[in-house]
Amino acid sequence: MENVVKKVRAVIYCRMATDNDSGQGLEMQKEKLCRYAEQQDYDIVGIVAEVAKGNNFNRPGLQEIYNLARNHSIDKVLAVSIDRFGRNLEAVMCLENKLKRQHVRLDTPQGNPLLDYRKMVRSFQYGRKA
Repeated sequence: MENVVKKVRAVIYCRMATDNDSGQGLEMQKEKLCRYAEQQDYDIVGIVAEVAKGNNFNRPGLQEIYNLARNHSIDKVLAVSIDRFGRNLEAVMCLENKLKRQHVRLDTPQGNPLLDYRKMVRSFQYGRKA
């Protein structure tokens, strides 16, 4: 019996608030994330790039990612930093939870800072005296 190692299927997500640099910022994000995915031996199944404000979570790019997650087509969503998903931390955490229910993780080349944030919040919650 042959051991088959399943590659992590990743979609690359790039966002800029404005397109005042003729798309160069989006291209730089794509290049960086493609290199990172290659180093991690991820299978890139798509690239979603959009110009949109980070305070709106009803964006076409995020809808595309939700659809990929619902169809079980991806395992990870890669962005250059967590703020590319959005500027509102609570909303980004909701996005993360929604994707997690589909077994999809958010990731950046620096790791997912939301994991550390959640640990810190839990330590404050459980560390308080009643």
